This record gives sequence, C-alpha cells and structure tokens, in this order.
Amino acid sequence: MTSRLILKELKAGFKAANKFPVTEKTPPVSKDITAKPVSNDMTVGSIGKVNNFCKPNKRLEKPMKGEKALLRARSMLRGTNSVAQVYQNTFRIFSGQSKVYHCDFFRLLYFPPEHFLSVFRKSKPAVNVRIVGEVFLNGNVSKSQGRGVANTAIYAKGSRIDGYGKSQDVSNLKQLQNVFANDGSNVPRNYAYLRRNLRASLNKWFIKHWMALQGPQAVEEQIRRQGEADPSARWQFLDAQGRSKTGVAKDGFYLFQVLVFPDKTTTQEFKMNVARGVRTVADLKWDDFLRSKSNKSRTWVQECNDRVRVPMMNSYLANDQMPRVLRKLARR
Repeated sequence: MTSRLILKELKAGFKAANKFPVTEKTPPVSKDITAKPVSNDMTVGSIGKVNNFCKPNKRLEKPMKGEKALLRARSMLRGTNSVAQVYQNTFRIFSGQSKVYHCDFFRLLYFPPEHFLSVFRKSKPAVNVRIVGEVFLNGNVSKSQGRGVANTAIYAKGSRIDGYGKSQDVSNLKQLQNVFANDGSNVPRNYAYLRRNLRASLNKWFIKHWMALQGPQAVEEQIRRQGEADPSARWQFLDAQGRSKTGVAKDGFYLFQVLVFPDKTTTQEFKMNVARGVRTVADLKWDDFLRSKSNKSRTWVQECNDRVRVPMMNSYLANDQMPRVLRKLARR
C-alpha cells in the first residue's frame, strides 16, 4: 500500500489568483486564457443577441495574439510556495533522479505533479529559476596560451558536476582580480537587473516551447477527465492512467539551476538548450522515469513524499497563514 499527498482548502471559494497552490480544477497557463471581463454577463456575444448596434469597446475583453499573448502567458507563470522549498532545504529531501537535463548554461530538475514540491506549485506548470553559478566575466576569458574561449566551452565539463559554478572557478586568479579590482562586480549574478532579465527571458522561452508541445491541452483533458463517469475513456493527450503521453509537455514543477548567463554571443544557444530541456521532459517515459533506483517496488517520488512529516508541514503552513492543510491519503 502506498500513499499520496494532497492539499485541502480550508476556505472554500477563497480567491487569490496565483498566490496559493493550484487545485485540481486550476486551468493551465495558455495563450488562449484571457483576463476576466468587467462583468460575467458583459460579452460581445451576449449583448449582441439583444442589441444589433453592439460594438466592441475598451470595457470588453479582446483576445491577444502573437507576442502579446506569449508575454501574457509568461506573466501567468509562477513557482512553488516558499514553505515547501524551506521544508525541502531544512530536511534535505532531495533526489538525484529529478535531474533530467544539463548543459553548459543550466541544470534542469523536474518534479512530477505528485511530488510534494509540485503539490505546492502556484501555476500549471510551475517554474523556478535559481542562479547557482558565480562566474567571473560570465566565462568570457582567455586561456594562458592566449587562445580565446568560444562561448562557455570552458564550462562544458564542469557544468556536469554538482556544486560547479562557484567563484573559485575563475575569479581566484590574482592577476585578473588586480586588473578589475576597481571596476565593481564583474559577476553577472550580482546585478539585480540581469537576474530579472534572465528570469523573464527564460520563462518566456520555456512557456513558448511548453505550449508548443500541447501542454495546455493535456492539462485541460486531465481536468475534464475528473468529471467523466468512465475514467478509462480514451484521450488524445493522456495515457490510460491520466498522465501526459510521451512527447506531450508535462505538468509539474520545473527548476532551472543557472550556471552561466546568456549574453549577446550565447543567447541563441541558451534558447536551444531551453527547448531541448522541455523536449527532454516531454519525452520521458513515466514508468522508467519514476522507478526508484534503490527500491524497485516504489517510485522516487513516493520515497521523497514519505519523508515529509505532515504535522510539521501543516505547522509551517499555519505560520505562513496559508488556508491549506496537507493530507496523506492511502492508495492501494
């Protein structure tokens, strides 16, 4: 017998968009979702039925297209609640199997919807960008023999190593430190505007590719599936267990650990790696991905969830004044 974690609302109907964790009926991030109109009854279609002179105006919502629609979808992306992240870091609930993609620029960790971190996600999907690399001059340095380093080639090997990207990688070179001693910080992560631009750009590239792989359609089918009398009915984007099919973008929590910032010479390469990361997660086979390496009869997600102390987590939620309570349900 196994168990799963769920969040129960303490205040039914309490509305605070994107502030609290999602529910089963929360719609996905999508370009097709528009802002709520001023009134539920005020639409061009409904007014036009009784008034032939009705015309769209500024009070009526207009659908967005192109770049504006993409930017709106990006603005709907959220991460996971800080309470869950604090709990994970405090009790060291980690699993190496969550790491699904790495490159010279970042590592991508993916947590399925059943993982306790993903249970606390505030959008479908959820994305968090953490900057773990402190790279001097963003890696634009030359080797001792004078040969220029192309893009981030010097990090091709090191980026595969946990803990890589620390300041000692390059900035401990005394000669470089002396040359740039009076020029302020030469580490990109030390500038707030660069961190903000990175997160905005990465979220935009991510959601663009996630939507292109039918992520919103899969989540919408999962919502409709809950109201179906026959859960075994066939779906276009879901498998027999109600999970996204292989090749379809997956809902869940995506964590990007950025090592090197994109710059004018590496932006396109960075974009391509974001696309590859999203595609890698979409192509994961659920059974193979979830199977624990230490316990073949359980998934690594279940192992992580079993380490969560529900009463203690609920005390964290109460202290954070979140109208949710965590429950562990038995599942045969």
